[in-house]
Amino acid sequence: MTLVPRHSLALLVALGASPVVVALPSQPAAARQLTLAQALEAAQRASPDVRSAREALDAAAARVRQAGAYANPTFIYGREQTSASGQSNSQNTAAIEQRLELGGVRAARIDAARLRRDAAEDRLAAAEAHLAYETTRAYALAAASDRRAQLAEQAAAAFGQATGISERRLAAGDVSGYAHRRIRLEAARYATVRAEALLARRSARLTLAALVSPTPDSMSLDLELSDSLPLAVAALARTMGAIPNDSAVKPLLDSLARVALRLRPDLHAADREAAAAHADARMAVRERIPVPALLLGFKNENVASSPGQATGFIAGLSVPLPLWDHRAGAIAAGDAESRRRVAEVDALQRRVVREVAEAYDAYRALALQLETLGPQLGPEARAAMHAAQIAYAEGEITLVEWLDAVRAYQEVESSFASLRAEALIRRAALERAVGAPIFSLTIPRGGASAPAKD
Repeated sequence: MTLVPRHSLALLVALGASPVVVALPSQPAAARQLTLAQALEAAQRASPDVRSAREALDAAAARVRQAGAYANPTFIYGREQTSASGQSNSQNTAAIEQRLELGGVRAARIDAARLRRDAAEDRLAAAEAHLAYETTRAYALAAASDRRAQLAEQAAAAFGQATGISERRLAAGDVSGYAHRRIRLEAARYATVRAEALLARRSARLTLAALVSPTPDSMSLDLELSDSLPLAVAALARTMGAIPNDSAVKPLLDSLARVALRLRPDLHAADREAAAAHADARMAVRERIPVPALLLGFKNENVASSPGQATGFIAGLSVPLPLWDHRAGAIAAGDAESRRRVAEVDALQRRVVREVAEAYDAYRALALQLETLGPQLGPEARAAMHAAQIAYAEGEITLVEWLDAVRAYQEVESSFASLRAEALIRRAALERAVGAPIFSLTIPRGGASAPAKD
């Protein structure tokens, strides 16, 4: 059996000796620190969707003011002049006509506008919640891609150095051609892995930069993600004081569903829009009552046969006659629209309950998986890798076995980074499904898991 010299192995120790933290392998001095909280705040300021929802809320609030406005009065002026046999008569009239909305039409219009304003406020909250999920997801994927790129760069650099040393040792006859070819093959493999990891990291950072940058032309990839990825080692029910066994899942899901039905902003918005549609239907019914118009004014008349001027006032009342339009079509349309909105609320309630169950099941499954795999990964994996290096240096394992150990370490650490990112994403999905933050567990750098402080 041919052994690689010990000083060659020293170059490969970096494959398993790096600590498991989420950080860039090397950052320029100008790189900006970015925590998840800062990313969420920046995304809220930069998002055009949130800005659009805020403008929609302002527009809805303005419509409430407009709905409460009274109809403008109408000023009417008229002059009549007649003449015969050299005599002339004339009269001037000036009047104000005011429409009088009766039967609660104005009140129903104001109710509908207020409900739509409240719905627009809920839509804004829903847009902010969706943006928070998307930003959290982008941050987690970027952090995981940083870790995978770090692992790939470490492996590629170590095998690149080992290849150079192996070439010199091959020329001196200290290693076999087989061992040299295997190291070159692995070096080529990890060079490819490194290129793919760097491309994936750039793509993930572009996605995150697009969310947190204030303008499209100000996107920067020089961001140092300073937050660690969370390691959820306990399921939701444990945080709530109960063990999440199978018998406890059903009541827990029922509780989460009730919370979601009470807090979800999109459900609130749909419910208020249904109430607004009902107010529109009520207004359509009340519009069947004719809207009278009151006329008050002043009249001045000059009569040739009598000296002076005759003055007086004008009073009148005009009422539309509901002969041709009985508002039957508008009433039927309003009732149908109200029923449609109610059906949409019912469908959304069912979807909310399903989303909560799916999000909880997905998070719980991953949390249990991480709870099982966590003790075997991280420090344990590094210790196993170090033991494999010592065993190979002492000639206790073959080159193939050592390379397999290196490959297994790289793959398991990369998978572990992906799992931890997925845990953060699924936690955010669960909180979005419920409509409120549920719990927060993070793993500090170099420490055990602990509740995150507000």
